Amino acid sequence: MILIELTAAIDAAGTLATFYVSDVQFATSPTDVPANTAFEPCVIDSGSIGLHAFADGRTGGATKLETGEIVLANVDGQFDDWLNYSFDGRPVTIRSGEGGAYPAGFTTILVATVESIEATFSQVVIRLRDKQYRFQLPVRSAMLYGGTNALPAGLDGVADLKGKARPVSYGRVLNVSPPMVNTSRLILEVGQCSAVDAVYSNGAALTAGAAYTSQADMEANPPSAGQYRAWPAGGYFRLGSFSAEQITVDVTQGAASGDRTVGQIIKRLALDSGLSLGEISLADVAALDALSGAMVGIWIDDASVTFASAMDQIAASAGAWYGFDSEGVLRMGRLSVPSSQPVVTLSDYDILSGFERRPPKDNGAPIWSVTVNYARNWTLQQSGLAGVTTAARRGFVERDVRSATAVDASVKTQWQMAGTLVVDTLLVTEADALAEAERLLALYKVRRDIFDAPISIDLFAPASPRIMDVIAGRQPRFGMASGRSFRLIGIAFSGRVVTLSLWG
Repeated sequence: MILIELTAAIDAAGTLATFYVSDVQFATSPTDVPANTAFEPCVIDSGSIGLHAFADGRTGGATKLETGEIVLANVDGQFDDWLNYSFDGRPVTIRSGEGGAYPAGFTTILVATVESIEATFSQVVIRLRDKQYRFQLPVRSAMLYGGTNALPAGLDGVADLKGKARPVSYGRVLNVSPPMVNTSRLILEVGQCSAVDAVYSNGAALTAGAAYTSQADMEANPPSAGQYRAWPAGGYFRLGSFSAEQITVDVTQGAASGDRTVGQIIKRLALDSGLSLGEISLADVAALDALSGAMVGIWIDDASVTFASAMDQIAASAGAWYGFDSEGVLRMGRLSVPSSQPVVTLSDYDILSGFERRPPKDNGAPIWSVTVNYARNWTLQQSGLAGVTTAARRGFVERDVRSATAVDASVKTQWQMAGTLVVDTLLVTEADALAEAERLLALYKVRRDIFDAPISIDLFAPASPRIMDVIAGRQPRFGMASGRSFRLIGIAFSGRVVTLSLWG
C-alpha cells in the first residue's frame, strides 16, 4: 500500500494540519504515531519519482531529480476546501509497505515539499519538488551592492556597483577581478577569505604590506605606493596607488587544505543555501574527502549563478554526484568501479519485465585518452600587460585553463573507434588533474553497460539500496551467468514498481 502524509496551513494564522491519504483502506493502531488515524483511500497515482546520480543514462554531469504528481480522487468534493489551504512549500512524505507498526514498519519513498495543488470536479493534483529546489536559487541574491557610499567613507560602492553581486570565493581561485568598492580609498572586495595570496597590476605582482586588523585600521592607514594591504577576515584589500590599471587577485578560502575539497565545498554551498547540518550526510562528505582530497575553487561575482550551477561545477571536478535521499538528507559520492560486496543480488525471477540493456549515453564505447582541464584563469589577459610582467605570469594569464592528459593507446588495438574525453574541472594543481585523468581513463577504457531492472517495491524495501551502492545481477546473458556487479546510478518509483539503473 501507498501511504501519504501532507501538511498545510489552514487559516490566516498559519495553523498547521496534517492530512492522511492512501491507495487502500488503512488506519493506524493505538500504539502507532499518529495513533488511531484513518487514511483516506483516494490515491489514484502516487507519482513517478526518480533520482539519478547524473542525467538519466549518463555517468557524469549534473545530478538529476525527477518528480511527478500525486493524483487523488475528488469525485465527492471532499478535497474542495484544500484550495483554501496553503500546501505550497509544506512537507509531504510518501511511504510504502504491507502493514506493521506505523511509520517504522513502512519504507519511506520520498520526503519532499509541495510545489502547488490544483482541484477539479474529479481529481486533486499535487505537484512535488524535493529540497533540491533550494539549489535553483542564486548564490548571491541577497548580497548585492547598494551604491550608498558617501565618499570617502563606505564599502557599498557608488552608483556603478548598485545592484551588482558582492563576490565570494570557495576554495582557491586564481586571477579573479574584484570590484573597487571605495574609489577614494582604493579598497577592493574579494569576500571573506583565509588569505589574499597575491595582487597583480596589469599582470605585475604588487608588494604585500602588513595585514590589517580591522575595518577601521584599513580605512585609516593606506599602503605605500605600489603596495597593497589586505584584511582577509573582512574580505577586502587596499591599494597604495591606482592609475586605472587592471587589478587581479589570487584568493584562498578555507583555513586548511582539507576545507577546500569537493566534498567540503559542496557542503558549504548547501549550508549557504539554507540547509542545516542535520540535513547533510557528514559521513558522505568524509567518504568523498577520502576518495578525493584534491583542492578546488570557484569564484562567484554574478547575481545569476545558482547553487546548483556552482555545485555541479565543483562535483564535476571529482566525478562526484549529490542529491537528496528518500529521507530528505543530502547525499554525495563518486562513481567508481563496482568492487564491494553487493547489498542485494537480482535474478531473472526478481525482474518484473526482464533486464533491459542500453549503452551509456556518454560512454557507449571505450576511450583511450582523457584530458582534464584545471587551474582556471578567471580573468583572461592577452593584452595590456605591464612590461615587467614575468614570462611565467604571461603564460598563465593568456590562457583560460591548463590541461593534463592520460592515454592508453593499447585500447585502440581492439577498439579502433575508441574515443577521447575532455573534462572541465575547477581543480587547482596539475598533480590532482593528472590523477583525475588517470582515474577516469581506468574507469572508461573498458566497455560499460547500463541495465534497467524493474522490481517490486516489496523487494526493494528490505534492502533499501542507495545511489552508488553495489547491486549484483544474475541471468544467462551479457556476462551475468555467474553474477555481475554494478553501481546503482538511478532509482525511479512508479506506483509499486521501482526501476533500478545499474552501471558497470
